[in-house]
Amino acid sequence: MIKPALGLLTLLLVLGGMSFFAADAQQARRLEFDRQNLKQFFAEGSYDNDLVVDSYLIPANSVHPRLVNQQLLGLQRDRLAYRARKDGQVVAVAVPASADDGFNGRVDLLVSVDMFGRIGAARVVSDVDADALYGVVDVIESSWMEEFSGKAMRNILGVTWTSISAEREYDQFVGASITPKAVAGRIYDALVFVQSNRIELIRGESG
Repeated sequence: MIKPALGLLTLLLVLGGMSFFAADAQQARRLEFDRQNLKQFFAEGSYDNDLVVDSYLIPANSVHPRLVNQQLLGLQRDRLAYRARKDGQVVAVAVPASADDGFNGRVDLLVSVDMFGRIGAARVVSDVDADALYGVVDVIESSWMEEFSGKAMRNILGVTWTSISAEREYDQFVGASITPKAVAGRIYDALVFVQSNRIELIRGESG
């Protein structure tokens, strides 16, 4: 009876090890997916750290003890903010946000902001109805969203839905169950959030 029991134990250990390594490989792929897509949010050569490692967890349904104005982000699930560093100094932060409107829909955003309060990039990312923190930076291409780059808080609301023609993705935004005006408003709120939490976002522990 001892030998069959040892054989079964060995088989279970092997299967467990295979499952562990498979999960580890999948996690590595998800991290690399985000790592590559995050390059769109920060200028090439402007940072030298690993963005997916130097991230900051922002909870959706609980109050963070060191953050204020969390409601400005409109998050429906926990998401990560990402810090870009150059020579150890934070040069920009990408914060998540979610925008809702009267179509029973939601669109997830990621907005990078430099230390002068200017937007590096604002993008719509694929809405993932899951609790996953990694493998979720799936950018939806939009030339209209590129108009936010370089904008600061004082002029962000000047980028509105009026700049979108039938040929410039209006249908895409309706299809995503969101209005461009709501997107512009949420990006403005994200800038306010960054200004309100600048020190914590820079110095807080990686999540």
